[in-house]
Amino acid sequence: MKKTAQGGTSRAYEIRELRAADLGKGFVETLGNLTTTGGLTPAGARKILSMMKRAPLYHILVAVGADGQIMGATTLLVEQKFIHGGGLVGHIEDVAVRSGYEGRGVGGSLVKAAVELAKGLGCYKCILDCSDGLVGFYEKLGFRRHDVGMRIDFKGDPKRKP
Repeated sequence: MKKTAQGGTSRAYEIRELRAADLGKGFVETLGNLTTTGGLTPAGARKILSMMKRAPLYHILVAVGADGQIMGATTLLVEQKFIHGGGLVGHIEDVAVRSGYEGRGVGGSLVKAAVELAKGLGCYKCILDCSDGLVGFYEKLGFRRHDVGMRIDFKGDPKRKP
């Protein structure tokens, strides 16, 4: 799907699933604008993508500029439930916009595309966690506050198997 960026300089981009060839075109840098990537390289990302592609619950979406560079990314995880008649739930994770592309509608376009993908896959709801500072952004995209998010952090090697 082609989009035209909002604000600033007008720039066309496409929202689509991540391809291995994208990994050396700013994907890791885009994630680094969200949080630490732990020294992830394009080669390391290729190994991770290969594992993810084996499981149908992962859908990594990217915004790709006309020059082929990654402008933003997000992940939709699709969870099979026992409740709700075995329904599916979409979880949006890791919404990231590459430094320099903020404020152009890339993040919103990625979230909207993930929501539409979740609907198309038959999910009965789509959820995400965000910081308090981003609540207004997600409310403008149709989300509402619901419940409380909680977490526990484990110290040590982030590659540790549970």
